[in-house]
Amino acid sequence: MARIFNILLLCITLVCGSIACTTSAAPTDALRLIGRFEQQGAQHHSTWPGSAFEFNFAGSQAKIELASSARVRFIVDVNGKQSDLWVDGAAKTYTLAEKLPQGKHHIRVTRVTESFDIVSSIYSQPKVDGKLLPPPTTLDKKILAIGDSITAGYGIEGNSKECGYSMETSNQLATYAAIAARELNADIQAIAWSGIGAWRSYGENTPVNPTILDRYARTLANNPTSQWPPENFQPDVITIAIGTNDYWTGSVTNEYRLGMKKLVAKVRADYPGKPLYLIVSPMLGGEARQSQISEMQTLQTPSIRVVDLGKIEASDGYGCDYHPNSITNKRMGEELIRRIRKDLHW
Repeated sequence: MARIFNILLLCITLVCGSIACTTSAAPTDALRLIGRFEQQGAQHHSTWPGSAFEFNFAGSQAKIELASSARVRFIVDVNGKQSDLWVDGAAKTYTLAEKLPQGKHHIRVTRVTESFDIVSSIYSQPKVDGKLLPPPTTLDKKILAIGDSITAGYGIEGNSKECGYSMETSNQLATYAAIAARELNADIQAIAWSGIGAWRSYGENTPVNPTILDRYARTLANNPTSQWPPENFQPDVITIAIGTNDYWTGSVTNEYRLGMKKLVAKVRADYPGKPLYLIVSPMLGGEARQSQISEMQTLQTPSIRVVDLGKIEASDGYGCDYHPNSITNKRMGEELIRRIRKDLHW
């Protein structure tokens, strides 16, 4: 009976950034979750790139029990120093840090691999050799970043347009959206899926796969029954970077505008009146780029703005499969930061 009670207590008092909690945190409820997580008993499942958890502790080492339905890359940040962590298979205990100087430490673990159908899971509270401390506080500012492979970080660490997709070269933390969130000291929820569009996906002449409108509403990206309650994360600003894949043939009908109109209407219904930026694709050029801008401009209002963060410059190089690399994303991130500060006085 005592064991059942402890499990129930853990379920209802876990402190998080994305799940509504109604009870105060005991010292052992150490995790803060960032992003969309689905809770099942004492476990917390996620799929979206950029989903993260963090905690504070006093001691010299920390471990945690994790699982993943397939191999997935995380970045572990220990007091500002980053390293890769690969998680695969059934639940087991992973070492996050060891041989640290005795004292207080902060650890953040971020999934940088995008969704696909891979579900990663947290199975335990952190296990430390000292003491778990109260969790980090939720940040005052919040950004919701909706996008495709560019926002997911596809190929961003690649060194050539010739390389194809790999988890080793993809990193959501290096994207323009994540850069802006860090600089603006904001929590970010990244809803991004490679190849997706407002109307059709890459390689489709007519729609076959779910659009961003379908996946946007989900807690777990590939599960249509896993629906996200918008009230659990109320952003202060929203970015939508969708259109690269709609224009994959170089031209598109007015179906793109209609798809974007539906997406914007859904986002507006979830978050009335919040500033919304429609971001021009850095991968489009020529007539396709001008067409996307024109279609987006039909949706402009005083609180919905079209923003051009720049396009890929050949002199800066490319990530894998012609995607923007870290240089381009840094420039885009800096422009987004400048625009948000100018418009919102952050």
